[in-house]
Amino acid sequence: MREPGEAVGDVPPTGEPAAPPNGAQPEADEPDGTYVYGIVAADHPCRLDEMVGVGAEPGPVRRVAVEQIAAVVGVAPAKLRAKRRDLAAHHRLLTALAEQGTVLPMRFGVVAPDDEALRRQLRRDADRYLAALHEVAGTAEYNVKLLADEDAVVRRAAETDPAVLREREAADAGYEGRIRLGQAVASAVEEALSADAERIVATLAPLARRTAPAPATADTAINTSFLVADEQSERFRGAVDELARALRGDGEVRCTGPLPPYSFVPGDDGGDR
Repeated sequence: MREPGEAVGDVPPTGEPAAPPNGAQPEADEPDGTYVYGIVAADHPCRLDEMVGVGAEPGPVRRVAVEQIAAVVGVAPAKLRAKRRDLAAHHRLLTALAEQGTVLPMRFGVVAPDDEALRRQLRRDADRYLAALHEVAGTAEYNVKLLADEDAVVRRAAETDPAVLREREAADAGYEGRIRLGQAVASAVEEALSADAERIVATLAPLARRTAPAPATADTAINTSFLVADEQSERFRGAVDELARALRGDGEVRCTGPLPPYSFVPGDDGGDR
């Protein structure tokens, strides 16, 4: 299966469609392979009658089954882009499938050349897919972020951090003194947010089967997904609420879920992606 990497990269980070040049209308979508939404066991209910897929004119979705596993697929539109409309349609369909049973969600934009090529891959990787389905059965993904309030952390560091206080007490108002003070504040902020991140993971990881950190961003002190068993979900959410109260001075703890287990699907190398 392939992913249209260049196509996805052509849109702004917000997921909004790029505006066509000179007011031109986007080209009509035409079939371009088999779009793969997710992998399920052959006995998954797959109630697909009212579901539609991605594209300017969304079409129906269906199953492609091989022995014990099946893929939920649709027609892949040409010139596939990561438009908000299509990202939402992709996620909506996978969420509906997850509510019916266990699903291995594919990332947006996974396309097989045709159904037969997809069947060959399903046969080749059947054992790996079945093992992954077994591992995520009865679970959901929860993504936890700490959206840092750096101004608040800076103010606290200026008032309480020993290294910052030492530089302030040195009363060196010159250029070198200001540089040292700025470095002390930056170091204190980094240490405080790192401690917050470690506290979040140390608290939540024991309540999850697995964790999957995501790349850091400028405004996020931590961005980690947790694979949580259904019977642990209430405890997990309670722990998140407690962390949110404890860390509210440093920023907002935001939890998104339950989600299909996007971050816990084995990649082509057999590892998570």
